[in-house]
Parts: sequence; structure tokens; C-alpha cells
Amino acid sequence: MVQPVKRKKHLFTSKKMSMRALMSDCLGAIAATFTCVTVYLTFRNGGQATPRYATAFFLCIVMALVGLIIAILSRKERDIYYFFSYLGMALNGAVLLAGAGVMYLGLR
Repeated sequence: MVQPVKRKKHLFTSKKMSMRALMSDCLGAIAATFTCVTVYLTFRNGGQATPRYATAFFLCIVMALVGLIIAILSRKERDIYYFFSYLGMALNGAVLLAGAGVMYLGLR
């Protein structure tokens, strides 16, 4: 008895990538990288943050905030893949939480 050949089914969709979501991911990755670098350099400096490190850290927080807003706006678009929107929200949210934690520990 010959088995019938199963045909592969293709799913065609009109979904596309959101440029806002990709921009949010890029901002989140840059902010996360430079946040880690500034925290590491401050740790190597004995816990004393120089004005240069503080400025870089503050710019990372601003980039993460802008990236989070862009990710939320990209989530409201229609007919796109939402994975990168959620990834941008997670990256930028993590940077903002890390920034809040570092500021809390700095005030202690």
C-alpha cells in the first residue's frame, strides 16, 4: 500500500516588520550595553562615579525611556510581528529598572 504524499501547507500573511520596533530594540541594546559598561567602570574605580560615567549613565536612561515609548507605539500598529515590540519593551524596561536600582543604591 502506497502512502499518500503530504503536502506542505504555506501560510501567506501580510504582516511585516515594524521599523519602530527595530529602532526600539537598537536603542535598548545600546542603552543596556553602555549601562553595563558604566557600572563596571564605576565598580573598577572603587565605587566612585566620575562626572563622565554619570553623564553616560543618564544618557542611557534617556535612551531607554525613548526606546520604551517607541516600543509601546509600535505595539499599537496593525499587521506587524509583535515579537520585536515586546523585545524592545523588555530591554528598555530592564535598563530603566537597573537605572532605578543603581540610583536607589547610590542614595543609600
